[in-house]
Amino acid sequence: MVFSKYLDFIKGKQWNILNLQTGALISLNNETFKKLKNAVRDGDTSCLSDNEISMLQEQGFLVSEIDNEISQEMKPFAYHMAKYNNSQTRLKIDFALTDRCNFNCPYCFEKDNLCKRGYDNKELFYTGEKVIDYISKLCKKKTIEHVEIVFYGGEPTLEKDFLKFFINKVSDLESRYGFTFTYLFITNGFLIDTSFISMINPKKCRYVQVTIDGTKEFHNQRRTNFAKINTFDKIIENICLLLQNGIHVVIRLNVDKSNFDSVYKFIKELPSLISTVYYGNLLGVDVARVFGGAESYDLVEYEKYRMVLIDELNRLGLVSPRTQCKELSTFCVAECVTNDIVIDHKGLIYRCWNNVFDDKCKILTIDDLLKNNLNPVESSKITLDYVSKYSLDNVNGGKCFKCKYVNYCQGLCPAVRKKIDLGEEKNIYLNGQCKKIIKDRLKQIVMQIEERNQC
Repeated sequence: MVFSKYLDFIKGKQWNILNLQTGALISLNNETFKKLKNAVRDGDTSCLSDNEISMLQEQGFLVSEIDNEISQEMKPFAYHMAKYNNSQTRLKIDFALTDRCNFNCPYCFEKDNLCKRGYDNKELFYTGEKVIDYISKLCKKKTIEHVEIVFYGGEPTLEKDFLKFFINKVSDLESRYGFTFTYLFITNGFLIDTSFISMINPKKCRYVQVTIDGTKEFHNQRRTNFAKINTFDKIIENICLLLQNGIHVVIRLNVDKSNFDSVYKFIKELPSLISTVYYGNLLGVDVARVFGGAESYDLVEYEKYRMVLIDELNRLGLVSPRTQCKELSTFCVAECVTNDIVIDHKGLIYRCWNNVFDDKCKILTIDDLLKNNLNPVESSKITLDYVSKYSLDNVNGGKCFKCKYVNYCQGLCPAVRKKIDLGEEKNIYLNGQCKKIIKDRLKQIVMQIEERNQC
């Protein structure tokens, strides 16, 4: 038996060993740490007791030599299986229902492509029927066990009539073909009301993501409608309405240099705004970096600010510190040749949802897909960029496959890989900066787990 290549020592308040394949975590006293550190360095287990060896084997820290080699050699295979697996039984559709929005957020990545004309949602209903046809034909062609649809925009709650129609249609297919159906919403939260809630099945809706940009004063400056009214109070009221109806909510905090202090204050204020009875069960919080703006943090500097916010959220029970990770796969549909699609209300299909509503970035249409026997393969430059040029085979010189932390970062978002290549983002592949980011995040998680275990 040999020590796994995916064993790592993590220092919290005390030393721990972490299995970077499975997330298994064992706390060590100082004596055991020193003994184990020397054993790993020397590749010699003779100093360990039978009980220690047995525990290390059970948790995957001690493995056979062949398993140790295979675990790394399998990384490219697992990645390519996910990348080209058209036999998958799960289908994910990212559906941008409208290019209209009732807000006017300055950092919105879609702002240059949002609707500036008269609007008719006949296109949306036509596209919806075609998506239903696509799901139905896929189910006839192969086994589909699960369908998940992400509704976003623009602002998806502007299309409540369509949502009711479409959710009912997919639910009919669920009954006919026997797959499970879940969905989620990405919304600014302002238009949520009882009519919206009445169409949601809490058992089917994974969550509703609502963005808040800080305290009431700051949020109302940045995330408001064209009339510049107070949106903050209404959004908080609507979040509470969702929670009271048993619907999971994720508050999204978009962070840049201009609003970090305000976001931190907002987190401190949260218990006075939303009952803590929902924390950690129906309510969670996600922290994200605003990218591409004058006030954006780069990928490295963002981390120290993120950690401050995550610590405060952990104290409130709004994030769950976990060391578990998934096996290496593709990051998202952008780099895949599968049946998953990103589609807009006009039936245009894209590689990456950062490109939605930019007609120049479409790769094909839903009509093309249906005519082409549901085959998503096409050879535009956009597809070749995401599927090939910015795949893990090529970015960072292909080194990600050999990195022991790759299960935690999945090689970064393909859009970020592209931005790094174009010089639009800091190159964190250089000098092991990406590894340091993951190791620092793992250290923070371990320390949070230690704190919770002491409570």
